[in-house]
Amino acid sequence: MEGKGPSRTARNTAMLRAAHYILDGTPKILADSFARAFAGFSNDQALLEALQKGLGDSAEFPKMRTFFALRSRYAEDELEEAVKRGVTNYVNLGAGLDSFAFRRPDLMRMLNVYEVDHPASQTSKRERLAELSLQIPETLHFLPVDFERVTLAEGLATGGLKPDALAFFSWLGVAVFLTPDAVLHTLGEIANLAAAGSELVMSFTVPAAILSNADRTLLEAFAARTAEVGEPWLSFFRPDELEMHLKQIGFGSISHFGPAEACERYFAGRSDGPFLTGHCRIFRLLKARVV
Repeated sequence: MEGKGPSRTARNTAMLRAAHYILDGTPKILADSFARAFAGFSNDQALLEALQKGLGDSAEFPKMRTFFALRSRYAEDELEEAVKRGVTNYVNLGAGLDSFAFRRPDLMRMLNVYEVDHPASQTSKRERLAELSLQIPETLHFLPVDFERVTLAEGLATGGLKPDALAFFSWLGVAVFLTPDAVLHTLGEIANLAAAGSELVMSFTVPAAILSNADRTLLEAFAARTAEVGEPWLSFFRPDELEMHLKQIGFGSISHFGPAEACERYFAGRSDGPFLTGHCRIFRLLKARVV
């Protein structure tokens, strides 16, 4: 990522969540009323014009904003179920410009939330929160971690998360920017430091070889776009191979959340525009539990 401020990808993610909130019908997949301001825009028109400039007349725009809302909604729904089972720690890895701590005061009353991100990204986010005069909840903990110098376990310990604590981990939109070895190392750290019964929701990207021609073209276009801004894609996993690695590392109860599951849970009966096609086949979601 760049030396100062959030990564381009983190800002684009917030912009797309904001676009879903502005443009799509109700009920929202994710009602993120903070995303526009977190991304640095004072009004809807400015944000939409910036997206238009970046994406042009891309037919993928509605699908992109839907998917970025969907992956956060899925993680937060699974977190809510974990809270019902007694989980009181939420670790958001690569939190970027996520606004969970400000959108969900109901859950914040029951959680300690640890946002883990690069120091430059977190400094920029905290400056933005100050500009917006937003009070930081007492149970929100910012953990600036440079993984070139500090392990995840060391970073979490510094932030006050006890070893072997029962926790829920969210790791969205990050793995593709790390090497396969770095992804598996981080997963191993989570399995080693968290108590049995802790859960993880993560996203990952599949290799082009297992996709249809249309989805392969879409993947290659996305990869080229992020590479152009200095954030190349480095890791791709076949679902069965990643599941095998997770089981070897110490995870079980692995479930995949794909287009069929998304349509059943979030899109049934909708006719207002939000929909998914190749995005849920390229960018996969899964949940796993530490055993």
